[in-house]
Amino acid sequence: MKVGFIGLGIMGKPMVKNLLKSNVTVFVNDVNKESEQEVAKLGAKPVSLASMASEVEHIITSLPNGAIVKAVLYSGESALLNYDVTHVQSIIDTSSLTPNESLEISKVLEHKQIKYIDAPVSGGEPLAISGELSVMIGCDPDDVATTQQVLAPIAASVIRVGDVGSGSVVKLANQIIVNTNIAALSEAVVLAKRFDIDLERMHEAIKGGLAGSSVMEAKFPKMIAEDYQPGGTLNINLKDMKNVTSTADTVGLTLPLTNQVKEIYKSEVAHGNGLNDHSGIIKYFEKINHM
Repeated sequence: MKVGFIGLGIMGKPMVKNLLKSNVTVFVNDVNKESEQEVAKLGAKPVSLASMASEVEHIITSLPNGAIVKAVLYSGESALLNYDVTHVQSIIDTSSLTPNESLEISKVLEHKQIKYIDAPVSGGEPLAISGELSVMIGCDPDDVATTQQVLAPIAASVIRVGDVGSGSVVKLANQIIVNTNIAALSEAVVLAKRFDIDLERMHEAIKGGLAGSSVMEAKFPKMIAEDYQPGGTLNINLKDMKNVTSTADTVGLTLPLTNQVKEIYKSEVAHGNGLNDHSGIIKYFEKINHM
C-alpha cells in the first residue's frame, strides 16, 4: 500500500513511523524538512504535494488547525488541488477541526471526486507512538472498510460515528471530557499538596476506584514529577476548547464548565506556558493558591 502523509508534528511523526513498521510505502510532506529527513532515514519518501498526488490513492493529514488544512489542500499557492489529483481517492484528515470546517472541505473535495474522511484521533503522543490511537471517523458507510485498512497500523480502534462532520463533533465531546478531567485532577492534586499528602500513594489509593481514568493514568504521573514536556500542548488544547465553544454557539448551547476550563487554558497560554503539556494547567491552580 502507498500512503501520503502531510504533517509531521507531535502526532504525525509517530503515526508515520508505525505505518513504516507495517511495511506501508509512505510519501511525506511537511514544512519542517528536518522532520522529513528523520522519517526518511526509516524509509519514508519526502516529496512535493504534486509528486504525492501522482503516487498515492490515500492521503492522511495531521495538521494544527482548519485554516492550515484548507491551505494545504486547496486555498494555498502550492495546494494539493492545484495539481493532477485524479489518482487520489480519499483524504483522511486526523486534524482536529470544527464540524463546519470538515463539511466545507468535504464539499470542495467532492468536486474533484475525492472522498473526505474526518478522522480526528484521541490518545495523545503516547498512543500515537504505540500505534493504539482511537479514531472517530465521519464518512459514508461504504468508505469505512478502506479507511480502517489504511489506519490499521496507527489505531487500536477506528469507529464510524456518522457522516462527514460527525467525527469532528465526537472529538470535541472527547476534548470536553479530557480537559475538564485534567482541570479537576489539578484541583485534587493542589488540595493534596496543601496537606502534604504523598502523591504517589494517593495515586495508588484512588486509581482503582471511581475516580480512576485514562486521563488520570496519563496525567497524574506528570503532575507528580512536575514534568510538563508535551504529549499535547496547552496551545493545541486551547484551540480545541475554542472549537468546542464556537461550535456550541452555532447551535445555542451553553457549556459553563467547558468555558471556564477554556479560560484557564487561555490564562496559562497568556503567561507563556503554551508549549507545556496540558497537564501543566495545574500551574494555574498553584498560582492562584500561592503554591
